[in-house]
Amino acid sequence: MVKPISRRDPLLQVQHLSVGIRRGKTYLLGVDDIGFQVQAGEIVGILGESGCGKTLTALSILSLLPLGVQVIQGSILFNGLELLCLSERELCGIRGKYLSMVFQEPMNSLNPVLPIGRQIAEPLGLHGSKNKSLIEAEILDIMDKLGLPEPVKLAAAYPHQLSGGMRQRVMLALAMVCKPKLLIADEATTALDLSTQAQILNLLKKINRELGTSILFISHDLWLISRLCDRVLVMYAGRILEEGMVEAVFADPRHEYTKGLIGSIPQQEQKGKPLFSIPGKVPAIEEKPLGCPFAPRCSKANERCTTRFPDPLSLRGEHQVRCIAETAYG
Repeated sequence: MVKPISRRDPLLQVQHLSVGIRRGKTYLLGVDDIGFQVQAGEIVGILGESGCGKTLTALSILSLLPLGVQVIQGSILFNGLELLCLSERELCGIRGKYLSMVFQEPMNSLNPVLPIGRQIAEPLGLHGSKNKSLIEAEILDIMDKLGLPEPVKLAAAYPHQLSGGMRQRVMLALAMVCKPKLLIADEATTALDLSTQAQILNLLKKINRELGTSILFISHDLWLISRLCDRVLVMYAGRILEEGMVEAVFADPRHEYTKGLIGSIPQQEQKGKPLFSIPGKVPAIEEKPLGCPFAPRCSKANERCTTRFPDPLSLRGEHQVRCIAETAYG
C-alpha cells in the first residue's frame, strides 16, 4: 500500500491542519492551521508547554483522535498517501507496519494480563506473519537490539513485573518490531528519571541510525529536544510560532515564547538566584485570543499582535518565525 517516494519528497507532510474539539454545537480549534514536514531519516521535535496541541497533532496523523475531536481541515501525506482519506481498514494496514507511536505512560498502553512477548508479537500477526518460529525470532531480535536483558525470560514476564524504564523499552520494541518508516514518540520519557531518559534517547538515536526510521519526538523538555532532534517546531496554543534546525533556534531564538522557554532553563552561573518563568499560562481553548496566541504573555506585544497571526518570516537557513514584534525582524 505504501510505495517508495522520491528522496526529495518528505516522508510526512502536514499542510493546513486544524483539529477541532466539540463544545456544544461548535468546534473550537485545538490545532490551528499548522504545517510541517519530516524527511526520511530525520528526527523532528515538537516543543511546547502542556495544552499546546502537540498530542492532538500526533493523534491526528494516526487518525486516533478521541470522540468529540476531529480534523476540521488539512492534509496529512505519508509517503505520498493522503491518510485523511483512508478507511479504518486501510489505516489498520499502515499503523504498526509503516507508522508507529509510543505514548507517555506505558502502563496504560500495555495489556496487564498478557505476557510481554505476546504483546510484541501482535503487530507481526496483524500484518500477515503466520510462521511462529519467524515471529519468535523477530521478537527476540528487536528486544536484543533495544538492550532488553534476557529476552527469552523477559518475553514471559508481565508488565507489572517491570520497571517504568523497562516498560518503555518494551513499548519501543512493540512499536519497532515491524520496522516502520516513521515513529512518533509522544512524551515518551517524561515519567522516567534522568538516567533512564538518557538511555531511551540513546535507543531512539540507535533506531534512527541503524534502522533508518524517521522520528517525530514530542516533548516539553528543551534538553531532550536539544540532545535528540535535527529540527524543532515550537508550538503554542495550537500554532507553530518558530521552527528550524535545533542549533539555530536554540542559539538565536527569535520569538519571545522561544526565548522564554530557553531562558527558564536553570544555568550553573545562576545558582542561588530565582528561576525565570514566563508570566501567565497557556490560554484555555475557549479563551484563545485573536492574532498571536502568545500576545497576552509577551512583553514586546503591540496592537498588531492582537489582530492577526503573521505569515512566517524566513531567517537564515530553514529558520522561520511568526512574530510581528520588531525584535524578531532585527
